[in-house]
Amino acid sequence: MPDLDKLPVTVTVMGLGAMGGVLARTLLQAGCQLTVWNRNPDRAAALVADGAQLAGDVRTALLASDLTIICMIDKTASREVLHGLGPEIDLGGRTLVNMSTGTVDDVRRLDRWAREHNAQYLDAGIMCYPKDIGAAHTAILYSGAPEAWQAHEQTLKMLAGSPRYLGADPLSCTPTYLALYAFYFGAFAAWMEGAVLAATAGVSVQAFQALSPIMTDMLVDGINTAARRIASQQLGGEQASVDVHVSGQEVVLDALKNAQVPYATTQAFLSYCHMAQAAGMGDKDIASLYHALQP
Repeated sequence: MPDLDKLPVTVTVMGLGAMGGVLARTLLQAGCQLTVWNRNPDRAAALVADGAQLAGDVRTALLASDLTIICMIDKTASREVLHGLGPEIDLGGRTLVNMSTGTVDDVRRLDRWAREHNAQYLDAGIMCYPKDIGAAHTAILYSGAPEAWQAHEQTLKMLAGSPRYLGADPLSCTPTYLALYAFYFGAFAAWMEGAVLAATAGVSVQAFQALSPIMTDMLVDGINTAARRIASQQLGGEQASVDVHVSGQEVVLDALKNAQVPYATTQAFLSYCHMAQAAGMGDKDIASLYHALQP
């Protein structure tokens, strides 16, 4: 009898764009028995040449493997592809992992579709660019069916060595994933503002990058401190109050304006500080913005 522990893992990847193609290639190189599908089958040619199987249609793709990873332009596109199958397909307990970008409503519909067709659903958010897929430090967020996560965790670790499972609720992943990207791109935009302002004083991008760890280290400490203060409700302004931050950031804003550098992120931060002041929190720690921003 064959050693079942050594049978190849069967995985289907649907969607072979910049990210999906790298996901498929990573799984193929890891030794998975890979099936691929793409609306334009030409994108599968290199993978097929290296041993992947090309599914001629979506139904064949889904039934070929125990685990199907969907990575299309967005969740709306993936939902349209699945809904085109009709109501009769039975997926026999297989797992669908959707790594496409979308909304919570998209996730709700996809999870319902999976349950109606006898499949387990995991929602996922990729926290990197394609170049970092397969790395030990890379994170992908997941939420959804616990049994599916337990069954496929090791396979999914081939794609990102530091995955985060957020629990059984499939709706948990997408807002958390989007929240992390809101944080990342907000910080990235602020770095760009700073780099351009520094350039007006003759500081090169490379020199500014070399100085940036001063602030990225401070940012990590600030996040840790804010989270601790928010959790403990210790919001005294003894380190630097909201009012003090407003005074300092108005100087930053003035410098950006005088240098004719865009200042949207600095202005946004100031507007949040003004919200805290309007709520009577001007003498509190900057962590009090968390409360001022509550809807």
